[in-house]
Amino acid sequence: MPLGLQSTNLNFETIREIGGAGKNSQVFIAHDKQLDSEIVIKKIKKNSLTYAGEYYKEAKILYNNEHSNVAKVIYGCEDSEHAYIAMPLYENGSLKDLINKRFLTVREIIRYSLQFLSGLNHIHSKKLMHFDIKPDNIFLTKTNEAVLADFGLAKAMNLLDRAEQSYIYGKLLPPEFFQETEFTLSFDIYLSGLTLYKLCNGNQHFEDQLSSITDETHYENQILNGLFPDRTNYLWHIPSSLVKIINKALAPDKANRYQTALQLMNDLSTVTDLLDWNYSQNSYISTWILNQEDKIITVVMSNNGNNFSVITKKTIKSSGNTTKVSDYCNANIISKDIKKFILKTLKSF
Repeated sequence: MPLGLQSTNLNFETIREIGGAGKNSQVFIAHDKQLDSEIVIKKIKKNSLTYAGEYYKEAKILYNNEHSNVAKVIYGCEDSEHAYIAMPLYENGSLKDLINKRFLTVREIIRYSLQFLSGLNHIHSKKLMHFDIKPDNIFLTKTNEAVLADFGLAKAMNLLDRAEQSYIYGKLLPPEFFQETEFTLSFDIYLSGLTLYKLCNGNQHFEDQLSSITDETHYENQILNGLFPDRTNYLWHIPSSLVKIINKALAPDKANRYQTALQLMNDLSTVTDLLDWNYSQNSYISTWILNQEDKIITVVMSNNGNNFSVITKKTIKSSGNTTKVSDYCNANIISKDIKKFILKTLKSF
């Protein structure tokens, strides 16, 4: 039987459009009739790209660089006007979806970060740069594993281990973007640091800082001087060891950053403080809960102006009885002192 080009029919039914669309593409949840399964379809306008090979650029990168922490491609196809890239549907959503719902524990931050950085390290080993690392582009599988996705901006590095990229998401600009035209891996390291910053503090914390920037010149100066995002402003339960690691990844001078994703992963693996405190915030009430094997520790802080009140309670699981462990109340106390008290309390358990 002679071998040659085969053309077949492929059918899927789009169900609804979802986030992740670009200027020249749309993203849908679809039902694949052949696989009888829900998938994600990225629909790309052919006439928006200069070269036909660009239709499948992102798909080829993903397909040829398979890794457990890199999003997969199922297949690619096209009709007269569009190219279609089929990918798995990650029903648990993205890390952005998760941090918009609740704050993560330190253990979760480290776990998810080690996973997506493992995928990034793999991509870097293949001489590729991602250029678009952010919580929006990190998805969670059915087994709660983080996978790095959206390689639409990815570029191959040249012989000097550099790559050019002019189409960068405006909220994710490292200092060298304003100074250079070719970039090293430290570009992706900086974006990874921004991602870690958001995982620690929540997306809104980052957006609030961004909204205070007045114009493009102000924005550029804040980034070049290491003032945005605020490296001194983390939630109180984020351990200093983790803060130090993130701030190194965000160093304005790229020579002072981690040089590889693996170096960043190695340091993240050493963080052992305050791993399992669950934090929540409601108006001027902050709550930390530690769920241990036999008891639940609850620390509640009320901050009404300069009047701070902290109550620590312990609930024994077997009996359900709750007792007050300690309390601390003081008016006109500065936040630096109350932060020390909170950290001392959290570390004591």
